[in-house]
Amino acid sequence: MKYLLDTDILVDHLRKKKFLDKDILEKGAAISIITLGELLYGVYKSDNPTKSYELLKYTLNILNLGMLNLNDEIMIEFGKIKAELEKDGKRLEDFDLLIASVALENNLTLLTRNMNHFKRIQGLKLA
Repeated sequence: MKYLLDTDILVDHLRKKKFLDKDILEKGAAISIITLGELLYGVYKSDNPTKSYELLKYTLNILNLGMLNLNDEIMIEFGKIKAELEKDGKRLEDFDLLIASVALENNLTLLTRNMNHFKRIQGLKLA
């Protein structure tokens, strides 16, 4: 597995704004449990949650993405990064920090449109 997909990438795919590159899927991609939560939030605030949920389930099944959970090491990384960024006055949303921590701990490249958010995190590979 090579890539961790940020929530914005899947939202674009679901909204048919920009589809995932086949090459990325062939190299291996996953989402974090945090991304799943953010996507489900979008499902349940939509005008038609049932239809949105079915579309999300179908899309995740077709894309055959891995699902990465949180663990102690990821939470330690999260705490370190959050403290470092706050010391430098460069705060980020906790969900973004958790997604970045998942990528770092699993040595994955984070595929995102939010480069400016994530480039503050040392050692995080971005695409």
